Amino acid sequence: MQPGENISVGGLSFASYLLKNNLIDEFWFVIQPIILERGTPLFNGITNRHDLKLVNSKTFNSGVVALNYKR
Repeated sequence: MQPGENISVGGLSFASYLLKNNLIDEFWFVIQPIILERGTPLFNGITNRHDLKLVNSKTFNSGVVALNYKR
């Protein structure tokens, strides 16, 4: 890890690529309270375990939850 500006990544394929190449040190997940029959995996093709530590969370009145994890 190196100090610098934060970069937000949108797009599951790109996020999977960054994770596979050990280029993500902090994760923000925003969870919507919706149940779907099927969907796209968050990180496709990840085969090894990545332990994360919850460092912050926020619950909104709408039921949405934002979770901040660090590696």
